[in-house]
Amino acid sequence: MPIQVLFHQSDTVRTCDTKRMKKAIRTIAEDYGWEDGDISVALMCDLEIREINSKHLSHDYATDVISFDLSNSDDFLEGEIIASVETADREADEHSWLGEDELLLYVIHGMLHIIGLGDKSVKETKAMREAEQHYLGLFNLVGS
Repeated sequence: MPIQVLFHQSDTVRTCDTKRMKKAIRTIAEDYGWEDGDISVALMCDLEIREINSKHLSHDYATDVISFDLSNSDDFLEGEIIASVETADREADEHSWLGEDELLLYVIHGMLHIIGLGDKSVKETKAMREAEQHYLGLFNLVGS
């Protein structure tokens, strides 16, 4: 069974095109050897993601993306990605691209966390940025 991707979108944000996000999630999972799994993606506003960040991570601020690896076995990938559409729209100009492209970066970043990449050390951050650039490149995007 292929990786299943389910999207939830808050009524408080604009409608988003999820086709590329779904493709990126499945590509990353397959590239890292996952054949089975469920990934849930929630697209929300800053206020909503701030509440989740505060409740689950004790950070009382809005952020771009939060991810949770919910996997309980080595055979089934399970996780949740929560991304802020508002932050993506606000930050998109910095990269000279659309909010949809910035949101794709957030989903890629969250998925890379779910499959095990970190960004706490300099070495981990370098690997994370290289992986992000690789997957953005599949969509003809170059991040800064």
